[in-house]
Amino acid sequence: MKLFLVGDFPEDNKAYGGVQGVLVNMANELVKRADIELVLVSTSSNSGFAKFEKICSVYRLGFRSSFLQARKEFRDIVIKENPDIIHLQGVVPGVLLYRSSYKKIFVVTQHAILSEERLLQVTSKRKMLFRIKEVVEDYYLNKVKNIIFISEYNKGIYFKKNGKITDVNSELIVNPVNEIFFKKPQALESQVSNEMYFVGEIKKRKGLHVLIQALHLLDRKGIDCKLHVIGGYKEMEYKREIDDLIGSLNIAEKVIFCGWKNQSEVLAYAENIPVFVLPSFQETLPLSIAEAMTQGKIVVATDICGIPEMIKNHESGYLFPKGNPEKLADVLELVFQNQDKQKVVSDNAKSASKRFEPKTVIERTINFYERILS
Repeated sequence: MKLFLVGDFPEDNKAYGGVQGVLVNMANELVKRADIELVLVSTSSNSGFAKFEKICSVYRLGFRSSFLQARKEFRDIVIKENPDIIHLQGVVPGVLLYRSSYKKIFVVTQHAILSEERLLQVTSKRKMLFRIKEVVEDYYLNKVKNIIFISEYNKGIYFKKNGKITDVNSELIVNPVNEIFFKKPQALESQVSNEMYFVGEIKKRKGLHVLIQALHLLDRKGIDCKLHVIGGYKEMEYKREIDDLIGSLNIAEKVIFCGWKNQSEVLAYAENIPVFVLPSFQETLPLSIAEAMTQGKIVVATDICGIPEMIKNHESGYLFPKGNPEKLADVLELVFQNQDKQKVVSDNAKSASKRFEPKTVIERTINFYERILS
């Protein structure tokens, strides 16, 4: 089977998570398969492909320069390579490559829920941009007939919006985690007490301000802990808000900003940090939670969207109401003050994370391809 894997690949495989991380994780597993002839197509001309160009065909499209030119280039590549399946990770902007002639073999994995993310943008310009993306996504997803959903959450939204469409061929398949996260983790009891970390783009939707407020509440209770923030800012307005908040609460020494790190760097940096926190206001099925679970971290996250599909509260992690720093502080206090009771939660997280193993995910994905071709 000749497979086109299409999306916004990172530069030189330096994936920082999200859709880029999924693309790299899938490619890592697919190149091992003798039954798959893999062709990687990036919607960014900056993608490095340093690892993959030695073992499979790779193409780069100047999508951001001109999507019309990119569409033409992509059509020429399709004619040249004649793929059995074209699989796009993420919808906008890559879905603009879609043509009706690809209809039977074109597969889309939907990740973001743009209608929800639009509401959480911090500027009018960003809200307008997301509205445009939302219109484009709605238009093309009604044309695409092979769709992979990564959670019941985004599957439910799609069918609520579109009704019971009988000619849509769909499957629910979770995102794969990079196999490096499945290496044997440090024992929980040997990790640094009262430390936690956050991974992701630093923007308002991710709720870092809620976590910082909770950290302050813990400090007022006399619970000494530290927060490591792994990631970079996407919204400068939000950076000013975070800087002002940390300054006003006088907790600068408790918050360590680590900058962007790729997957292997995150794994190494967080090796001795026992608690992962994601206080997001909206998520479909966050890869960062799955990565933390494979390492047996104590995951604390909001009880929104697809996250409860990943975590059973007080069994394989902890959930709290979005935007509520008091409840988050209560959960973290429970975790930090009862660390001897967390091994069961850690073991349950590792067990639950097996569904994210790349080999398992790729096997289910190929079964979906075969169903399409049959």
